[in-house]
Amino acid sequence: MIQDLFTNIARLSIKMRIYRAIEAAGSEAGDLRDREMLILEILSTQGPMSMSDLLRFFPGVRQSTLSTDVKRLRSELEMVDMKVDRNDMRVHLIELSQKGREKVAEIKARQARSYKPLAAAIGDEPDEIAVLQRVVDQAIELVDREITRHAESRD
Repeated sequence: MIQDLFTNIARLSIKMRIYRAIEAAGSEAGDLRDREMLILEILSTQGPMSMSDLLRFFPGVRQSTLSTDVKRLRSELEMVDMKVDRNDMRVHLIELSQKGREKVAEIKARQARSYKPLAAAIGDEPDEIAVLQRVVDQAIELVDREITRHAESRD
């Protein structure tokens, strides 16, 4: 029974990714890689940050890989800017450009649209939503612990 649940979660994950890819195909966000979209979303929620700070969100990713992503977002796509930290002139901060802020708004709107079919399938029964919310909360806690464990093992 639990194996069937895991199989269905995997199927749902694949189908949601396909649906998001279809949605993204008609927009400029389709040109962004997953990690680049995550970088934009992190900068949107966290504000300007150094490469070292940004790297903490991606345990297991090499700094050179993340630097390449940031360089593409800055030079080719013009979605991030670099500025010197006022407190430490040796540090460069990465921040969203106006185009980057617009892209994040587009990404969030697209994500909201992509979850509509899922919301319709879940329905509006409060007890069922509460059970699903508990399961999702537990899954988030588990993934957070695994990310932390992975990050600590790399230090």
